[in-house]
Amino acid sequence: MLFALFKMIRPVNVVIAMVTLAIGYYLLGVLPLQEIGTFVEIAHCETVDISEAVYVENISWLTLILQVLGFAFAIGFANIQNDILDLETDKLNRPERPLVSGKISVSVATNIWIVLLVLSLLCGIADSLITKTGFTSAIFFVLLDILLVAYNKKLKHIPLLKNMTVALLCATPLILCLFYPTGIPETEDLTWTPADKIGFLYPAMMFAFLLTTAREIYKDLEDEIGDLKAGIMTFPLIAGAPTARRLAGFICIFCWALLPLPVVQGFYPTLFLIITATVLTPTFVAILVFAHMKNYRRAQKLVKVAMFAGLVALLVCSF
Repeated sequence: MLFALFKMIRPVNVVIAMVTLAIGYYLLGVLPLQEIGTFVEIAHCETVDISEAVYVENISWLTLILQVLGFAFAIGFANIQNDILDLETDKLNRPERPLVSGKISVSVATNIWIVLLVLSLLCGIADSLITKTGFTSAIFFVLLDILLVAYNKKLKHIPLLKNMTVALLCATPLILCLFYPTGIPETEDLTWTPADKIGFLYPAMMFAFLLTTAREIYKDLEDEIGDLKAGIMTFPLIAGAPTARRLAGFICIFCWALLPLPVVQGFYPTLFLIITATVLTPTFVAILVFAHMKNYRRAQKLVKVAMFAGLVALLVCSF
């Protein structure tokens, strides 16, 4: 039963959220492992002289641990609750899942997701109270858990909106990094503004949101037959598979077209464009080709590769 429960939590999704959170703080230069007092090159400034040095306020290990656990518990409860609500549909689309196969009962799964939901909220509250950073973390996890419940109950039944909601949820670790009170305090020479934080984070958000939206559309295309039998109206079923396929392809092309923007704005060096253009151009072409061949599973995997490659490029350039 433990293995089946572990599978229901979707450990891969948990790890992705943890890594995304760490990447967000790393791009801002505030991870505990990063040296306190590291010089940060402010956007639109070519260099920062020692005389103009400003210092990064790093987050604590406790904050990082509590937020990582908060995301883990939130993802766990949402996936288990989703499996309970999708039990009848999964009998057609996902017969191997633990609830469908009877490895875990609905009553046990219900008790577990409620416990995980409470633990997620407690992590946010504990971070706010113990680290004394205001109520940003507590409010964030309350809103996150509300959004997850809303998705499971209502939003996932609204075509296209459900795809965009999943994409937004994938970007939530970066959103927490954006709003969490960290960064460079204002000085006479330099000011660390919210716009600067957005500048360093939005390329990662772009990869997370846009590419996840495309991947979710390809996922709906793959599940089209099962969803039709189960009476679930997805975007491909309403707009037609060709339209859905074109929209997913357009999103990938749009993401590719935005690659020069962080370089032009001065937030990342030219190396970012070199890496992403070299790696992502053939990847996006392959995605479009496999989608045209209706091999949506392969297209989904390549979208994940593109997302991973984009994040790696950000890390390399930041390093």
